[in-house]
Amino acid sequence: MWEGLARTQRQDKVLHGAAKLLNVLIGLVAGPLYLIGQSLGGRVRDFLLSLERRSRRPLPVPPERPRDMDHLMADLQALEHHLKPNPIAEARRGLSDISNFVIAQHREGAVLGYRYPGQFKDHIVEGADGERIAATIALQEAARPGLIVVHGVFTSSRFDYVRQIAVKAFYEWGFNVAALDLRSFGLTELTSPAPSTAGWKESLDIIALARYMKELGSTSVGALGISLGGGAVLNASFRDGAEEALDGGILAVSPPADPRAAWMRLAEPVPRSHPRYPIHRAFEAALISRVRSGRWPEEAEDMTQIMDVIAGPYYGLSGDEIWRNATGVDHVAEAKVPLLILHPSDDRIVKVEHAEMLRAAAAGNDLVRVWVLPAGAHGILEAIDSAFTYNVYRGFFERWGRYAERPGARENGEVQAGVVYSASHTG
Repeated sequence: MWEGLARTQRQDKVLHGAAKLLNVLIGLVAGPLYLIGQSLGGRVRDFLLSLERRSRRPLPVPPERPRDMDHLMADLQALEHHLKPNPIAEARRGLSDISNFVIAQHREGAVLGYRYPGQFKDHIVEGADGERIAATIALQEAARPGLIVVHGVFTSSRFDYVRQIAVKAFYEWGFNVAALDLRSFGLTELTSPAPSTAGWKESLDIIALARYMKELGSTSVGALGISLGGGAVLNASFRDGAEEALDGGILAVSPPADPRAAWMRLAEPVPRSHPRYPIHRAFEAALISRVRSGRWPEEAEDMTQIMDVIAGPYYGLSGDEIWRNATGVDHVAEAKVPLLILHPSDDRIVKVEHAEMLRAAAAGNDLVRVWVLPAGAHGILEAIDSAFTYNVYRGFFERWGRYAERPGARENGEVQAGVVYSASHTG
């Protein structure tokens, strides 16, 4: 709460008193609802379990198709779409996460947001440099492909746009799923003090999580990231060990080719009449809130100084070095796994020029494709055309996924379609 703003005992008394008053008012409403929920919860759970048992169906196994980027892109680009600028869809997507955006900028709100279904459990994984990284994971009861879903800046795995992908991949595609919280965000903000590196260290965390997913029974692991998450999975494509850990392919949506350039553009002050003014103010407010909540130096409130003031001292590097290590365009030509980059032409946060930079840099690497879409804004493709978007996502990961149910899918006689691991019943 706001008690963290206090600098004297008198200020603390006033602010803490206001917090207690608010706590009482909320409690008068929440208390009775909590008691009612506890009395009904067991019966509702048993009823839902009975419905689940009656509605179980076999996990889907897609038909085998040629496993190369040319055939894949021909299939994906043949899909019908209805992508066009849609301010109503953009507003609807923003409203679904508006309270999460406010709450998530405070450490106390890291665990709040949309909860996942019962099969999803919180895990702590050892990431790069031994940092404790959090992910919410759901596992099927058979050996299945895995998917890591990665959020964007100032958000977390508890946001609706991440949850929708993760839940759909688990229930409809039959994948094992991990919704990752990046450094400085979500549950990882509570398990590790490591600050964000704009996709550098995060890419190594993704590879570590992919290995962990394989230990839990995933036959292959892919990764899907949006915005900052897109930059992180893009960076993971060329790291050491990517070809073994992320053999299920990588799909990056609106990734910054040069994170520093994208961030500095957002940091540029613009007049109130400018179309980008609301975005600038939202990012500026989110950063200030995180600085105050984390009790970081006040200099970090300047968006242009964040890497020098926060990440640099923690990692023992200059801000310039960290930005350089996170710049995917410098190494995308070295991608070791199938990599598809989706970028809407009307993205106002990470401009489409970043996609063109990546296309030029990756020329000659047959594992990489850049697909510029006619519309989709920033991270809201499914809000504009959900059928097309999820068909692209699913088609990509099913193409590279390994299915133990297929004849001849065993490797060294080890992969089997029996029960591998399950924390709870699956749907």
